[in-house]
Amino acid sequence: MNRLRREQTLSPLDLSDRSDKVRSKLSKSEAVVVMDPPNVQWMTGFTGSNGTVYIDHERFVLITDQRYQEQGPLEIMQTHSTAELAISKNSIEELPKLAGRKTIKLDSNKVTWASAVRLGETLEGDIVPSSPLNALRAQKDEREIERISLAAKIADQALKDTVPLFSQKVSEVEIAAHLDNKIREYGASESAYKTIVASGVNSSKPHAQPSEKQIEQGDVLIVDVGAVVDGYRSDMTRTFVIGKPTDLQENYLGVVLEAQQEGVKILEPDMPCAEIDRRCRMKIEEAGWGPSFIHGTGHGVGLDIHELPAINSRSKDKLLTGMIVTIEPGIYFTDICGVRWEDLYEITETGARQLTLSSKSPQA
Repeated sequence: MNRLRREQTLSPLDLSDRSDKVRSKLSKSEAVVVMDPPNVQWMTGFTGSNGTVYIDHERFVLITDQRYQEQGPLEIMQTHSTAELAISKNSIEELPKLAGRKTIKLDSNKVTWASAVRLGETLEGDIVPSSPLNALRAQKDEREIERISLAAKIADQALKDTVPLFSQKVSEVEIAAHLDNKIREYGASESAYKTIVASGVNSSKPHAQPSEKQIEQGDVLIVDVGAVVDGYRSDMTRTFVIGKPTDLQENYLGVVLEAQQEGVKILEPDMPCAEIDRRCRMKIEEAGWGPSFIHGTGHGVGLDIHELPAINSRSKDKLLTGMIVTIEPGIYFTDICGVRWEDLYEITETGARQLTLSSKSPQA
């Protein structure tokens, strides 16, 4: 049906300035080699499974194989990328012709050991571990934000359509499948990650995978769901109670919600991410549940589900205009239950705009 996707016309992506942004991080004697698909897409618009990007101050080349000899130039044109296209059976063999003796900046977290060894054997210059694209990708432009916003809207609608199932005899797996189907029905290409549906004791595991367990009266139910639009992702978590919540359940839900609100209050450019984490954590610690908040408060979202900035106690990052971040405090009690509220926010010049708008009424 693609109903929501049809209702919203997205502006074409414009990647014409990406090469200049990357070059601003390079000296004349340096180049960047990119092999990670989201980074390749961010630079060139190319979405194929085999792409390598080489960029220095003179050349900007996307190297791929013959399977993509039509798709490659089409996606470069559609996104206004300034990349050249090179077709090769072996991208690593092409790199020495481009790089000469230049020092290569390589994102070592995104390259296999085998590829790194082959590059070391092939290239004449030094290879240094570096991730210059991470910071550049953290700030989104208007067209990227459009796609993340639509992905958030699709996830909101998919969850709204799924909530009525909670009162029926259904399993976690069935709920997850229903959400995933609805996400595609509303126009997303896929879910942003493996959808989390965790009920009862399973909800005490932050990244529990859906099981055959049936939803029961009195269960706490965590649903963590996102969608993908043109490669860009959304991320949201809601916590429900099946039936009437107990006083303790209401207390859990209320404290975590207050913790989230404490963090959201201070979302603005230049805010240290560690301070956001401290504000959220403080509220949970005041309730006596500090040790049960076992993960960071949030993270950036874009082509990857986890990007800069990192919002945790160790982070040195600060918020910048155009960042898309989650705020997601949670508490988890082993073999009892867990509670998490997570929303997605665009950092604006004056504060933040919430992108995920699903109700936080916990009773289902």
